[in-house]
Amino acid sequence: MRRSSETVVTVRSTLGIVTFVLLSIGWVTSGCSIAGERVLPGQLETQLASNGTADDHLTAALLYQKEAQRAQAEVNKYTQAAAAIRPIEDPKGLRRSALITAAQEQQKYAGEMQQLYAVHQTKAETMMGKQQPQY
Repeated sequence: MRRSSETVVTVRSTLGIVTFVLLSIGWVTSGCSIAGERVLPGQLETQLASNGTADDHLTAALLYQKEAQRAQAEVNKYTQAAAAIRPIEDPKGLRRSALITAAQEQQKYAGEMQQLYAVHQTKAETMMGKQQPQY
């Protein structure tokens, strides 16, 4: 009887880990694509597309910077969660790997948002005459 209960516990643990990994990957990929598409409100996107003002670019820069900070907070959360997993809890390293992958994806996304922030900040400063255009 003991052998069958150990098998059930092992199967449950394995299924739980596999489910966790799949959910983590799904959250990361859907979260990045959804957030990446809707960082700016539609009206602001329209204004920027049709010769936006310096204020429009400053607003976009601020929104991209906040999104980059939010993504960086997610990176920190995933990294801390991965570091907190003891080897006994995750002997094959599947959970840890999933969390590290999620952290890497969020780090990439945060970098993209930071670049967009820099582009819009530079455009706004150029429009206000604080900086010479870069050619």
